[in-house]
Amino acid sequence: MAVGLNPFVTSAPNSKIRTVFNKVDGREDLVKFVLGEPNFDTAPNIIGAAASALKNGHTHYVTNAGIIELRQAIADKMQRENHLCYDPKTEIMVTNGGTEAIWLAMQTVLEPGDEVIVPGPYWSPYPSLVVLMHATPVVVPMLEEDGFMYNIENLKKAVTPKTKMLILNSPCNPTGGMADLQLLKDIADLAKERDFYVMSDEVYEKLVYDGNEHISLASLPGMKERTITINSFSKSYAMTGWRVGYVMADAGIIRYCNKLHELEASCTNVPAQWGAVEALTGDQANVNFMVGEYTRRRRMIVDGLNAIRGISCVAPKGTFYAFANIKGAGMSSDEFCSRLIDEAGLVVIPGDAFGEYGEGYVRMSFAVSDETITEGLNRLDMFMNKLKI
Repeated sequence: MAVGLNPFVTSAPNSKIRTVFNKVDGREDLVKFVLGEPNFDTAPNIIGAAASALKNGHTHYVTNAGIIELRQAIADKMQRENHLCYDPKTEIMVTNGGTEAIWLAMQTVLEPGDEVIVPGPYWSPYPSLVVLMHATPVVVPMLEEDGFMYNIENLKKAVTPKTKMLILNSPCNPTGGMADLQLLKDIADLAKERDFYVMSDEVYEKLVYDGNEHISLASLPGMKERTITINSFSKSYAMTGWRVGYVMADAGIIRYCNKLHELEASCTNVPAQWGAVEALTGDQANVNFMVGEYTRRRRMIVDGLNAIRGISCVAPKGTFYAFANIKGAGMSSDEFCSRLIDEAGLVVIPGDAFGEYGEGYVRMSFAVSDETITEGLNRLDMFMNKLKI
């Protein structure tokens, strides 16, 4: 008889985003709006800082929590931009991307039987990570009519005595929705009243449009001690392959995140950490340039989608994703995306890759070239015109 495997691992679903990516990888005949990755290279000053670190012998183990220079730079950034004071020695740690930060925080906080409120549509790993902690994801819808963000009345109904954590993703992948100040205040009041943690995933904080303002939940009165803030260099600084993220929380939480990080990875890539120091402290021109490009491309893709019969798209407040409503096509998002590949040579992500509340939508990353946007919209328009709707 074969020795069994962990059922929590074997039952965790694979990301449909990666499934689509793997299916079309290497096919040059396709127009793709797939991965959430900037189509820009990392800024030269960041690359230079990492190269200098290598040349200067920064190739050895460092403290598990990350080099103090980076933690101090993060603390300075949080105070300057997010109006939060974190102790770089005890309340900040550097991780292998934002995903490990989420993983470590969940391992530290969650116990078997706990419930975690997850936004729907959601970034694909959220519910799988919750299940791997032997906890239960409770998906609360974030509907188009609510700006793809939590409705506080729905949240109140979802909270039970077992609720240990609520996940807030603002700006939100995949929808581009953002929490305004009133919603943040409502969430803060609910968290304090019902006594649960909030994990605030703020990876897209710099990619916001139309004068929208990103506000860190932890900056609200009484919320720093019960908020676990997640961030990363991947999106804002075009550093996806560098795998540098960070988590900020109460010192008691960070202490045990650090303990787990030591067991799992020892420390984050050291030259990459020095690159991240430069990202925060050096010239920000590259960030501003990218946001400007995304702002222009956002308008291109949203206007183009809304001009296609049977398609509509609410302009995202943040991120670089358009979450297009394809209910007018009269088919599931899975069928829609499969036919798009086969009949139009166009690749987008089906909305149900982000849970049941993503059904009827597709996600299109506009972190692509102008030519890709133009050609993709043309192919989508021709495809929709062939449908009998």
